[in-house]
Amino acid sequence: MTDRKDKIKNITIIFLLVMLILTFFSNTIMNYSLVEVSTQQVTSGQITSKVRGSGSVEASESYSVTIEETRKIATVNVKKDAEVATGDLLFTLEDTDSDELDAAKKSLNEAQAAYESAVLTAGITVAERQSIEAGKGSSLTQKQNEIAAANQRVKDAQAAVDAAQASVDKIKAQIDAVSNSTADTTAEEKAVLDAEKKNSEAQDSLTSAESAYTPVKSAYDTALSGLQSAQSAYDEAKTDYDAAEKAYKADASKKDARDAAELAMNKAQAKVNTAQSTFNTCQANLNKVQGSYDSAKSAATDSKNALSNANYNLSVKKLTGTNTAEANNLQAQLNTATVALTDANTALTSATNDQKKVTDKISGEVTIASAYKTMTDLQEEVAKLQAKSIGTEITSPISGTVTDIAVTAGTTVNANDVMMTIQPENKAYVLQFSVTENQAKKVRVGDTAEILNNWYGNDVSAVVSAIRKDPQNRSNSIIICEMKGDVSVGDSYTLSIGEQSSNYDTIVPTSAIREDSNGKFILIIESKSTPLGNRYYARRVDVDVITSDDTKSAVTGALEGYEYVITTTTKPIKENEQVRLASE
Repeated sequence: MTDRKDKIKNITIIFLLVMLILTFFSNTIMNYSLVEVSTQQVTSGQITSKVRGSGSVEASESYSVTIEETRKIATVNVKKDAEVATGDLLFTLEDTDSDELDAAKKSLNEAQAAYESAVLTAGITVAERQSIEAGKGSSLTQKQNEIAAANQRVKDAQAAVDAAQASVDKIKAQIDAVSNSTADTTAEEKAVLDAEKKNSEAQDSLTSAESAYTPVKSAYDTALSGLQSAQSAYDEAKTDYDAAEKAYKADASKKDARDAAELAMNKAQAKVNTAQSTFNTCQANLNKVQGSYDSAKSAATDSKNALSNANYNLSVKKLTGTNTAEANNLQAQLNTATVALTDANTALTSATNDQKKVTDKISGEVTIASAYKTMTDLQEEVAKLQAKSIGTEITSPISGTVTDIAVTAGTTVNANDVMMTIQPENKAYVLQFSVTENQAKKVRVGDTAEILNNWYGNDVSAVVSAIRKDPQNRSNSIIICEMKGDVSVGDSYTLSIGEQSSNYDTIVPTSAIREDSNGKFILIIESKSTPLGNRYYARRVDVDVITSDDTKSAVTGALEGYEYVITTTTKPIKENEQVRLASE
């Protein structure tokens, strides 16, 4: 019995030992599988908020050295950071004309050649050329009236031809009605048929020629009207520019008005040039088809007259056997009507030729006037460019420090390109950097900034001079600090700007503050006792950050002041997750 009790006792002891060992190892394994966290206790005390930023020193104001023409740099006579005085030599330019002047001279030569060609092609007299150059040519209204009158003469002549032809046709019909001739008219009838065939072919050729001629003539008339309108608009713009130029010479403050008028005039000139080019093309096209059209029209007129003569001969032959007074009277009327038709066709040909002469004369005047205006404008432009040519030396207009040189010897500088930047004497240097909206609220104009990286101990100081919205990020602000002392453009500094120290009841490490879509929060350690020891859990506490410095933040929230907050973790953790303390 005793042995049995001893066995039970031993078995029980062994069982408890095994359970104890297993519990120990399972607890140890579990602890090492948990996320390890580091903590710090919530404290109270002082915090001094500081805003830090870095940037490069730049001039608050600077002068850009430029020229108004394209030239090539021969030598650069100063170096960066050099002190210059008003009148000091900065650059030497190559002794050549500017690109703009060269281009203007080339354009002037081309315009002079175009003008001379227009004068010679038009075949006008010296007096007529001089009248056009003096601006005494006919007005736009006069030109339009001349063209309209020439067109009306052609229209009237065509109406006369149509009326004469109708009269001839009517008399022939009457002759056919009363004719009782039995004479052999075979040859005359064949001649009529041949004449009708040739007339039909000639009329077809005229129709074909008119199909080619009409759209070209219409395009020519439109181009001429467009050129005249563009020239008229230019004349008005030139008048406005002359008035603005006169006003500018009397009052330099009216330069903008003068420049605007000049721009409008140049645009109007460009339209004249475009209209002139279009007109020249249309005129060339018209010249190509005019000869064929005139020939076809003349051939149609001749064939029509030949047909009339053939019909006349046939009528005479038919009337040979009829000697009635009526037949004789009709034949006399036909003779008169035929003569009238011939005269009407001659008048139409003359009117058509006159019409061409008028249009050629007017288009020649317009072309010459436009070419002369282009030439004289370019002469004025060349004169202006020559007058404002700056020579070969560029000197400093102000005293100051050279902060940047954008060109080297051999560089071709375009008009208004920045060649050099000069910091004027006694002008401030500034350093600026971007901060968040909350950081900007901690800074005031006049705050003194601490320079954190003044490694060489230069006599440098910084004061906040302005706070502005960041144009690149409207949710941020730009802090601008005026830099004084031994500074140069391009020097880099890190500045610290701080508030006065204040006491706060609840301070946590800044690294402990987290944020999600619900706002900012911290995780504190909450412990629970178990038979196997204490267990630690991460509990969320929502907080509002009052202020911060580089390492600490003052917060408000559901905190007593003695809690431990989680600062770092070996893995991401969630609210209420069991964790292991780094000290265990």
